[in-house]
Amino acid sequence: MRLTGLAASCLFGHLVAASGCGGDPRGPAERAEPPAEPVLRAVDFADPQGGQRFDGEVKFAGGATIGPRQIAPAEAHAGEAIQVRFTATGIGAGARLRVGLRAPQIAGLQEARGQTSVPRGQVDDPRDRFVELAGPVEEVAVELPLASPWHASHAVIVAELVGDVAVAGPRRADGAAILAAVRVAGGPLQITAARASAIAVDGVLDEPTWTAQAGVPLTLSLDGEPDPSARAPAQAGSLGSLAPELGTRVAFAWDDEFLYAAADVPDDDLWTEYAQQDDPLYKQEAFELFVAATGEGRRYLEYQVSARGVTFDARFPRYRAGDEAWDSRWETAVRADGTVNAARDRDRGFVVEVAIPWDELCAETELACPPRAGMQLRVNAFRLERVGRKRAVGLSLSPTRAPDFHAWDNAAVLRLE
Repeated sequence: MRLTGLAASCLFGHLVAASGCGGDPRGPAERAEPPAEPVLRAVDFADPQGGQRFDGEVKFAGGATIGPRQIAPAEAHAGEAIQVRFTATGIGAGARLRVGLRAPQIAGLQEARGQTSVPRGQVDDPRDRFVELAGPVEEVAVELPLASPWHASHAVIVAELVGDVAVAGPRRADGAAILAAVRVAGGPLQITAARASAIAVDGVLDEPTWTAQAGVPLTLSLDGEPDPSARAPAQAGSLGSLAPELGTRVAFAWDDEFLYAAADVPDDDLWTEYAQQDDPLYKQEAFELFVAATGEGRRYLEYQVSARGVTFDARFPRYRAGDEAWDSRWETAVRADGTVNAARDRDRGFVVEVAIPWDELCAETELACPPRAGMQLRVNAFRLERVGRKRAVGLSLSPTRAPDFHAWDNAAVLRLE
């Protein structure tokens, strides 16, 4: 089976004894049931960072083997190179060994007893880094740089012997060896808000402030893996184009009066049954925005809007201590391309545009007005989707790295230009 979202994070975050990786009812994450008797085995490194490795010799069908590995550092940072060393036998002249670094969702393909899962379609990922070595190979020492940004909790080191498959030891279902899972230190996404002029909050993103931006793509909320519905780089089109192949995107702007946000939310089935202000939109489908001064989880605001233009707002004087009776003075506009709640048509999605007064933000959070260029605040944006009106998928601007939309440690840092 291919593990995604929460399941992949649990697999690589708790390799020995998985803890309770439950979801947050206010922010669902993808789930997958664990395979029975997986081939992958792992033990802890004896180091203070709690790094982890996959133990055991790897044997290939043709007789080649990969022996003990040395991986450094035990905890890496985005943009840093991971050093991989190991010995090999039976890799002769003419052989090709590819050693690479992959994110957990791609590297989490597993083989279980009685089941072999294979990837569907293209599994290349822009974060992949590979070095190819020509045989004979006996001693391997390579450096694999981590992409930046990197939001997944781990980086997975794999080895592929071209034309051969691993048949024993830690391995993937496609025959690649899994050599290690290296913990990656987290870090929030850094984004900017453009200085705006004359923005009309009407759901039509035709102002130069918006048309000049492609928007920042939302990724899976737990681990930053790519939006599974996206099929092309977000830079391929401007915000407001409602191109489903680009996935969900969001952008920010500001002036002296408002903080603005706009988002493209592609969806082939626009659905929400809620019709009243402050209905629990988060139980079905909605776009969410959280705003705070710091990443400490105190004094923050939550805003939600659905494809029907229904809104939900709440203030939080401390973590999860919400006041849903509070009403914001924000402005919202939604432009839906399709028919909300129709069962048999095919929609394209909706565009949402919002404006939040700075005086409200400064009164209800620890932000200090007036706003100014260079000012920083913490934000996160989420898209709640119900695939088939059932299975929950959560996307985020900067992944929470926890099954909790209210987690602030990794929320994006927004800088006013």
